[in-house]
Parts: sequence; structure tokens; C-alpha cells
Amino acid sequence: MRAGTTLCFYNPETNIDNFATLRTSFDDLLSKAGEFSFQPFDDAKVFEDNIKQKKCDVYLLSSWYFEILQRRALLKIALLGTYKGSTTQSKMLVTKKELSDIGMLKNAVIASASNETYTHSVLEKIVGAKNKAVTEGFKMFKVTRDMDALMGVGYGTASAALCTEGSLNRLASLNPPQYQQLHTLGTTEKNYFLVVAISEKTNKKQMQALEILQKMSDSDTGEKILNLLGLDGWTVK
Repeated sequence: MRAGTTLCFYNPETNIDNFATLRTSFDDLLSKAGEFSFQPFDDAKVFEDNIKQKKCDVYLLSSWYFEILQRRALLKIALLGTYKGSTTQSKMLVTKKELSDIGMLKNAVIASASNETYTHSVLEKIVGAKNKAVTEGFKMFKVTRDMDALMGVGYGTASAALCTEGSLNRLASLNPPQYQQLHTLGTTEKNYFLVVAISEKTNKKQMQALEILQKMSDSDTGEKILNLLGLDGWTVK
């Protein structure tokens, strides 16, 4: 039988460029609590193989990916990530030029801090079926942060950017002149931030892991991890 409790992480909504920092920080946090470990993944197939082989006990997931995974695995959401009192966010498609027709983005370079599958999915929701040429022909400019995507549009590196509503608001505070040059072409419905999921049949070690996560904001290491994840805490669903 596998010893210890493993927290597995997969989030196609963000390009964390340094898993080493995230892993080291989690290892530091978890080492004080007993036999807990953290395993990040950047490949959906490898991640799902680990689920099938029952190598994970607690799952830190993109809410978008949780909806896909739920069709194949008996999981339930236990915790919701929070940021400034909210558990949800919208994704926005932003350009520097005000376009009369979204279809004008056909073959455009679109900056995104998410992986290509997720970016394609969000674009489909925003531009709609009648603009299929946009989702099929765009060229992705991969960045590690939403702010980099927005700056890419501002400097002309990309024609458009996918970002969160929160990132656009932060740009408004940090760089008002650049923010005022941008135009929002479309917005998705609000979805949860990162979620923590567990199996339908809950056990003691899962509950212990959830307790550790809920107390993350009480320590400097926990605060650092939350910042890397774009959160400021967790709340029970």
C-alpha cells in the first residue's frame, strides 16, 4: 500500500514557469505536517494516469479541467480558491484596436498565459460558432502571466490577449495610460478559481490535507504558495 498523502496539481489555465519553486514551497509547508507530498503535472494524460493508478489523494485543479475530469473520475470539490473575497473570475478577450467584427481576428496572434487547449476552449466561448475561423486559425503567443499578455498587446507583439478580469483591473491601477488604450471584445461567464477536489468517499488523510490547505495563509510559506497560485486563501464549498 502507498504510504503518505499526495497532493497532485494540474492547472492548464496558467503557465507556471517554475514548478521547482512551487514544489519546494509545498515541500517546506507539508514537511511540518507529516507524511505529505506535492506532485505538480504539466501534461493532462500523465496526470490522469496517476489518478487511474490511485497515486493522488487530493487534487488541486483548474475548475475548467475539473468539469472535464468529473465525467471520468468520481471526485467532488471540497475547497474553492479565493481572491479578494471572490471565488470566481471571468476571462476576457482584449485588443488595442476597437474592432467592429471579432472575425477580423482571423489568423491573429493571441497572447495567453494558459495552455493551447484551454485557450482554444475560452476563445470558442467568447467568439461564438459563427467565428470558427478565429479559433481555428489563431497563432498563440505563450506567456507566463496575464500581465505579460496584456503588455504584449500594448507593445504590438500580439493582436489580442486572453486575461482574467482581475488582471485587467490590476493593469488599470498600475498603468492607467496603457489600460485606457485597450478594448474588451468579449467576456466569459464567471467560473471558479483553482479548486481542491477529493474522492466521493472521504478518508482521514484527505481531511488532514484539507485542513493544512485552509491554514496556508497563516504562514509565510503558505502565503508564498497562494501568491504563486494567484489566490489569497481557500473556502469550503
